[in-house]
Amino acid sequence: MTRIIQFLVKNSTHVLAAYFLCWAMWGILNWLDLLLVQKLILGLFALLVGHEYEEGYKERFFGLMGSAVGIDPASRKPEGILHVSPDVYIAVIFTLALIFPNALWLSFACLLLAFFEGFVHTMGIFLFRLKGVSPGWYSAVIMAAYSIWAVILIGKNMEYPGITWLWAFLWFFITFLLMEMCEHRALGITTGEFIRRMKAFAKQRLISISPGTPLE
Repeated sequence: MTRIIQFLVKNSTHVLAAYFLCWAMWGILNWLDLLLVQKLILGLFALLVGHEYEEGYKERFFGLMGSAVGIDPASRKPEGILHVSPDVYIAVIFTLALIFPNALWLSFACLLLAFFEGFVHTMGIFLFRLKGVSPGWYSAVIMAAYSIWAVILIGKNMEYPGITWLWAFLWFFITFLLMEMCEHRALGITTGEFIRRMKAFAKQRLISISPGTPLE
């Protein structure tokens, strides 16, 4: 692996942030010509970049997930490999949504991702029995609220067939699943085994009487 690739892997979230700034500059220069959905997606893009930083702070999120499946994320090499799949995924789906604003299902998939993140991080508080919030919870909840507001705003200003949401869900589900499969591979585990371990962990949490140990 070359030094350039190692650098990109280690700093993938910073690279994502720089990539977003390029889109932000484009958005500012062309703001008056942008469609409503493009403006909303740019705003969500900014929130999601912030979410990646909050989630990755001191690697608390990966530490939490690693504790559930019995894998130490710090053992995975090269450094930063666990951030690559999510960062590439975000860059791809948001780029497509911005380039093809008339294909609303691409933008709606981004909004579904934001709502999903808010739900997952909120449920994580209960699943892991945390004393406080889960890593990335603040930005995830803000994103979920933003996505709901965006859907309402789009509905008031644009007309689209209801089946658009079906295509959006399918696009979101398929691409998110592919991203997760890559993430599990980076963890050194198959997707099937990851699901099995997570199910066992969740079952143990639900039926156990004594509280679990929260991740500080």
